[in-house]
Amino acid sequence: MAFQRESRQGVSLPHSWACAFRIALSVFLLVGFVASAQVPKSSPTQPTTVEPSAPKDPLGRETPRGTVMGIMKYSERGDLATAAHYLQLPRSEDVPRLAMEFHALRHTFNGNPDLLSDNPSGTVEAGLPLGQVRAGAFVVGGKTTDLILVRVDDPEYGKIWLVSQNTVSKIPGLYAEMQREGRTPVERMVPAALSSHYVLGMPLAKWLGWLLSIPLAWFLTWLLALLLSAPRRIWRNLRKLSLKTIWETPLGTPLKCIIAILIHGVFVYQLELPLLYRSYYARFLAALLAGSVAWLVSRAFDQGFDRAVDLTRARRQGGESILIVMQRLTRILMLAIAVVATLSLFGINVKTMLAGLGIGGLALALAAQKTLENVLGGVSLLMDGAVHVGDYCNIGGRYGTVEDIGLRSIKLRTLDQNLLVVPNGALAQMQFENMKARSKLLIDTTFSLRIETQVEQMKSVLDHVQSMLDEHPSIEAGTSTISLNDFAGAAFELELFAYVKTGDWMQFKAIRQDVILKVAEIVEAAGTQFAGRTHLTYLAGDPAVAGKREDRSAGDQRQQER
Repeated sequence: MAFQRESRQGVSLPHSWACAFRIALSVFLLVGFVASAQVPKSSPTQPTTVEPSAPKDPLGRETPRGTVMGIMKYSERGDLATAAHYLQLPRSEDVPRLAMEFHALRHTFNGNPDLLSDNPSGTVEAGLPLGQVRAGAFVVGGKTTDLILVRVDDPEYGKIWLVSQNTVSKIPGLYAEMQREGRTPVERMVPAALSSHYVLGMPLAKWLGWLLSIPLAWFLTWLLALLLSAPRRIWRNLRKLSLKTIWETPLGTPLKCIIAILIHGVFVYQLELPLLYRSYYARFLAALLAGSVAWLVSRAFDQGFDRAVDLTRARRQGGESILIVMQRLTRILMLAIAVVATLSLFGINVKTMLAGLGIGGLALALAAQKTLENVLGGVSLLMDGAVHVGDYCNIGGRYGTVEDIGLRSIKLRTLDQNLLVVPNGALAQMQFENMKARSKLLIDTTFSLRIETQVEQMKSVLDHVQSMLDEHPSIEAGTSTISLNDFAGAAFELELFAYVKTGDWMQFKAIRQDVILKVAEIVEAAGTQFAGRTHLTYLAGDPAVAGKREDRSAGDQRQQER
């Protein structure tokens, strides 16, 4: 039995999709039951013992990337005791001293933790044995020393990644070389108060440099745009042309944002921020850059679509509504690409999210059938080209001008200036007339002349009205007629039929008014008048009525005499 639901008009409609779902579920259960019945039952066996897996490492050392991020995190916090757990240390080494020296060397480290593997097994690198990964390098005194990670067996947490013993043995030498090298010329120029005080693990001098780099990047971007556009400005002024540079177009702002982000990124790299700050801030700048690029591409598409819409409207070929909807879909697509790229940059598994969105999208599609119906109706309406923005239409008995055609609904500005919103799915079930699509409009009207009109007057009216229709420049020749239609009570009824050579409703109304006024002049010149609604009443004093009554009385008297 099909489920029933009430539509908006109160008509009960069957839930065909619910029936299909029931049938599919029944078939699925039946197949599963038959398959399970055919599987032979195995003899009972002894339960197998599962070895307990090693507990998860609380320091996140299961992957190379987790090890580098963890040691940098605890090193920036000043927790050297915890940071030492990421080093492969011999028992004879001074652990606090090594941790302190590694902490001091963190500013000389060059590498990108985001490029390291999140796979517990790591990656295979040329020149390194299996189970070792090159995570970066320390640059001290012009010399480069690789930071090698090695995978070891921990008795408590199983397989973990540590800074290799070979790299740890080189830390004292690197630290001594850095001490001999002393401060750089730039560091000597910075006041000691700014370089010795730390906020959130970073000196005040670098915080100040980071803040100043933002307005400096914008200033350099403005200066670069000015220099690049100077030749074109000079050429424009010499020729007195009204040309615009690219910086004065809608593409200018996103392009400036991209250049400013790149310049700011160079400044941040030169500041040599701590690795942890550098890693997260690089992701933030990459997300801003992805958003700015999507913004630039979207603006470029908008300009192309706007030009295509203007060209289509100028040629009056139709199809501008399809271009507008495609423009909106392009904006949504660019926004989705920017969001996916940003999430990927921040380390979120986009593939899992997209798979979840696919399943959720299927459930949403089943729940939003009306919305999908409207969307498909809108696409079909635009592809058919049945209506365009600016058309004068009759939708459901309401006349107005189409203001917008969206994926969900069509908006009609009615004659009383109300905004009528009609869902695209319901539009297929409503009376719909597009007035602008017609090349001509019809004048089909009737009028009546008084019954006292003479035959000669009637012929004169018919001839002059027909001549007027044939000679009118806005009336289609050969199809217009004026004829005596019928007796309408105490009047003669005439029918006027003519095509006006225009599809514009306002022009049609003006031409129809001109034709009606000329017909009135012809009737007046013929000496007759239009007939209104009349009702004839015969009085008793009428000779014809009195004669009939006398004849009837005489007949009754003769009947009685017989």
